[in-house]
Amino acid sequence: MTRDHTYLVHGRSWAGLAVGTAAWALNTQLNYALLPYACKTGLNIVPVVSAMLALLSFFSAWLSWSGWYRYGGPGFPLPEHDGRPHNLLCGIGVGSGILFGLVIVLQGLASALLGPCLR
Repeated sequence: MTRDHTYLVHGRSWAGLAVGTAAWALNTQLNYALLPYACKTGLNIVPVVSAMLALLSFFSAWLSWSGWYRYGGPGFPLPEHDGRPHNLLCGIGVGSGILFGLVIVLQGLASALLGPCLR
């Protein structure tokens, strides 16, 4: 009995799109949720949380990039044998993972520079 691990390879194509977006949404919600605690205690942990989620988003973009080269790479015409546009989805995953990672970094920088008690 052999195991089919194609779901792991196919999961790479949409990793940047799904995880990058989820990391950004989680970062935005945690920024609002941690703000009263950070203002009350003076311990601003929001930039640390933002840095971890940005790394997660960049890692998901890397997963999509590795999936892109697994399917043939950019500019290489690869016919889609199973009817799913893997190369397109990998490219969108790379772009959105990097985009949302940069947005998370900017949100973390804003919270680090402005301080937690400025509303």
